[in-house]
Amino acid sequence: MQFLYELGSNVIKLPQTEEEKIKVSEEFQQISGLPGVIGCIDGTFIAIRTPAHKVKSTYVNRHDMPSMTLQAICDANKLFLDVFTGTPSKIHDARVYTLSFVSEKIPQICGDQFHLLGDSAYPLRKFLITPYRDYGNLTQEQKNFNKKFSATRVKIENSFGLLKQRWRQLLHLDFFYVDRITQFIISCCVLHNLCLMNNDNWNIIFASNNLACVKTSLSVEF
Repeated sequence: MQFLYELGSNVIKLPQTEEEKIKVSEEFQQISGLPGVIGCIDGTFIAIRTPAHKVKSTYVNRHDMPSMTLQAICDANKLFLDVFTGTPSKIHDARVYTLSFVSEKIPQICGDQFHLLGDSAYPLRKFLITPYRDYGNLTQEQKNFNKKFSATRVKIENSFGLLKQRWRQLLHLDFFYVDRITQFIISCCVLHNLCLMNNDNWNIIFASNNLACVKTSLSVEF
């Protein structure tokens, strides 16, 4: 696991060059026409045992279970571009973003041309676009934007879903120590990217309202 964790910076990385940013944004634009998107950001709960020497109430989320938040940014192909974890899920997504290392990098990476997409839990910024809040008085143009926004931003939810279906242990981690928990989560994100980079196929089959996952191939080289 230590090897995978240390491999993270080579496998999970944001676009840096202008060419890389343009490529990512063009792939997003093909989804619903939104220009300039270089990533979708969100957080997901990873259920855990309360870590040793920690107070359970600080980790309990809105579903009344102890968990850590995994914050991630993904591209249009469901590859993770950045991941951050270790914070108790009692902390709001906007605060998790502020605590993450990427919050200082994104304004420079996005510049004037690019931006991330985040849900309404995040503050609206030039480099972080959120949907229009619907209080029943949105214009048709605003509704159309929100529809396109949702169709694009759903990629991060798809990424989390695929991650947890591949690595089922993420549904509940039974480790005692925070550093062990965070290393395992990051390692799973690394494996997620490696599988996608190596064209590993993962078919999701819905039958009788039950989700069955069938692994069709695995060809990952280290």
